[in-house]
Amino acid sequence: MFENYSFQVLRLRYIGGAATAIPSFRPDGKSPADIAAMVTSATAPTGPRGNYEAAKATLDLAQGEFDEDIAEGHAACVQVYPIMKSRYRTDPGSLSAINSLPTVDESPNATYTRLKAISTLWGKLPNPPGSATPFKAWDTMDKAAFDAYLIALEGSDGPPVVVGTLAAKANAESAFQVAEGALHTAEASMEDFTTNALIQGRAQFPPGTANREVIDAIPTAPATQPPGQAVITNASSPSAGAAHFDYDAPHSTSWDVLRKGPGQPAFVKVANDVIVKSYDATGLPAGAYEFKVIGRNSKGDGPESAVTTINVA
Repeated sequence: MFENYSFQVLRLRYIGGAATAIPSFRPDGKSPADIAAMVTSATAPTGPRGNYEAAKATLDLAQGEFDEDIAEGHAACVQVYPIMKSRYRTDPGSLSAINSLPTVDESPNATYTRLKAISTLWGKLPNPPGSATPFKAWDTMDKAAFDAYLIALEGSDGPPVVVGTLAAKANAESAFQVAEGALHTAEASMEDFTTNALIQGRAQFPPGTANREVIDAIPTAPATQPPGQAVITNASSPSAGAAHFDYDAPHSTSWDVLRKGPGQPAFVKVANDVIVKSYDATGLPAGAYEFKVIGRNSKGDGPESAVTTINVA
């Protein structure tokens, strides 16, 4: 679902990096700050993807609650109907009306219709033959108890006020459709910008130039396979308090860097989803630092690299 969306965000990051590296590269007139703002908007929890995921979770919950109420309503219909027929077997008029009730409900709408039909008829039936009180299927199943299944679906003005799962599902479906539309719109907008940024960059910088190499490094298609294991190379402490290393991973387009310092119990992420292939840190207290890297592409995360230790002077 999100593969192309994530890929367009990745391309935005690359294009932002290219705009930072090449002062004259300003696709559609946008600065690195403008492109960074586009990335932030696309990846924010309240951005198009975040809103879509929240709306989908709400819809899934509403659908689950609706399905549960439908299943319970179906079970009540199946239990009540034969008892009603049996109790009114010597009352031809009532029995004829009962026999006209729907008995097949293979869909939620059919179950809802069946519930309403039984409830409506129940309210009009006379007392069962030989009884001085209104019909009950059993001691705890009177009309009010049966109607509770309808109220769960339809809602009630109360008291207490009940929001029916039928309306809740409809509202969730409407909100989801809006969020889905916004997601597709944002994805199309990013794709239009990133595609045309490449066109503009290739037209601006001739093949064989350093700037063109930066443009050509921007991915043009989503990954076709997951990343391989990351590998750290050229690890060193080039000066006091500093650490440096390079890294790469087959098929990766971005990376996370994790570090564990002297005395620390666990690794912490010090670089998140970066597109450069080297890491530099300064101002580190002296000691042994452990590093590992995870590669990522639109297919997901790859295996962690082996741990590399750098003794910082």
